[in-house]
Amino acid sequence: MKNLYILLAILIQAFSAKAQVFDVSTYGAVGDGSTVNTIAIQAAIDSCHNAGGGIVEVPAGNFVTGTLFLKSNVTFHISQGGTVTGSTNLADYPDVHPLKRTYTDNYSQKSVFYAEGQSNIAVTGEGTFNGNGQSVTFLLNQNNRPFGFRFISCTNVRYEGLNLRHSAFWMMHNFDIDTLVIKNLNIINQAYGNNDGIDIDGCRHVLVDSCFADCNDDPMVIKTTSPIGSSDIEIKNCTVATYSRALKIGTETNGPINNVHIHDCTVQLSTNGPFGSSTPAGSGINLSIVDGGSMENVLVENISMSGINTPLFVRLGNRARKYTDTAAMQPVGFVRNIEIRNVTATASSNISSSITGIPNYPVHNVWLRDVDVTYPGGWSQVSSGFAVPENETGKPDANMFGDTLPAAGLYLRHLDSVRLERVCFHPQQPDGRPTIVSDDVAHFDSSNVCNGSSIAANSLFKSLRLFPNPVNDVLHIDIPSSASSTEVTVYNTLGRLLLNAEIKKDNTLDVHQFSSGLYFVRFVNGDNAATRPFIKQ
Repeated sequence: MKNLYILLAILIQAFSAKAQVFDVSTYGAVGDGSTVNTIAIQAAIDSCHNAGGGIVEVPAGNFVTGTLFLKSNVTFHISQGGTVTGSTNLADYPDVHPLKRTYTDNYSQKSVFYAEGQSNIAVTGEGTFNGNGQSVTFLLNQNNRPFGFRFISCTNVRYEGLNLRHSAFWMMHNFDIDTLVIKNLNIINQAYGNNDGIDIDGCRHVLVDSCFADCNDDPMVIKTTSPIGSSDIEIKNCTVATYSRALKIGTETNGPINNVHIHDCTVQLSTNGPFGSSTPAGSGINLSIVDGGSMENVLVENISMSGINTPLFVRLGNRARKYTDTAAMQPVGFVRNIEIRNVTATASSNISSSITGIPNYPVHNVWLRDVDVTYPGGWSQVSSGFAVPENETGKPDANMFGDTLPAAGLYLRHLDSVRLERVCFHPQQPDGRPTIVSDDVAHFDSSNVCNGSSIAANSLFKSLRLFPNPVNDVLHIDIPSSASSTEVTVYNTLGRLLLNAEIKKDNTLDVHQFSSGLYFVRFVNGDNAATRPFIKQ
């Protein structure tokens, strides 16, 4: 991440040089909290840009505005005592459709601040931006609420020092940005839903430093709503709170995400909701790929979490949502090289942490070390016939498998190469479930977990073998006699479920309905499971 500091130094130097100042009041803006100043403020921005760049300054006062278009080499500075407030009149926000297509085409195309294809732009100051998101106007217009800031396909973008309050939709959408610095922001975004804090979408060379974000929805999220990847991202020294997912990669993941370092951050209970509610976050760390993209080389470390239901959630799924209607259907993506270390968490629920893939698509190379979790406990061991649903197309949330998992602390399924080192789970009341359960996990190193942790590994199907018979389209299954009531599911190479059945008494499965090709058969019997490939000729 050393290059990020170099880029930051260059960016700060560029913006610190003596610059012309364009005071919005000189252009007729009135900070009385009622006058709509869109034309006057835009005139100041245009003059600054046409003069080669400089600072557009908002003095003390409350300046109401509709959509403002930032332009290259302009720093928009809100001074101490100054506030820029979003208008509550939807007519003040024209729809602006970016040139590049993304899944956000399905969302609002309105915003208070907008820039596309610009370079060297910044939003700074000691003042406040208030999106007016708690107004009745936006309560009654749920599908047409503006973003606070929407910057698209820009280079050298900086946010610094501001208080950001109550955007009607996401506080900021940064898409396809090369070199993005977000520093020392204080964000409270609590309105009527979808109130994200910092969204990093398809961006490269990103530094997020020393920010506070308390949001109705995801306060800190990296995503890819198109095939454009997000890479080389550092998030540090931040405090976040939410009712949703606190530190998140996903949910929209149509492109690759790689080289991410999240460290020295705190997750705490949200206390700034519009109705004073204090619901814990669904999950503290939520890392997921579900739309055919990929995630690799992610390090999350030095994290303290409270006010959460579930500490850790890592998921490779197959929702397969296309970013446009005309885009090609993508195959299942991948998740690999994930390290989570030095994490302390107090969970508010018994919905266990989990790391899961789907049949034939395991999560690869996961290392947890120095993880210490306290959870309520007090639950009984699940029944012998209990089966965790695959839910391969489901939204990747910690409760996607229901409110009960067979492991009290950590549930692992469809993984290849997992290492646990000094991973500790402490129930506040005795819990009858094993601490850790592994299901269809290869290369599992759990030799250095905390004393007292119980680990259950499913082994019923270790000797399972398949024998396809092309003559009569029957798949013979060499299965233990004790597993005669086994549930069988068949998947194609895209991870799509094709068949759900039970093993017959003679241990055969009719496969005449399948065309020639490679398939994967998953067997479930109680807490035991396994996946095996077969080729139909």
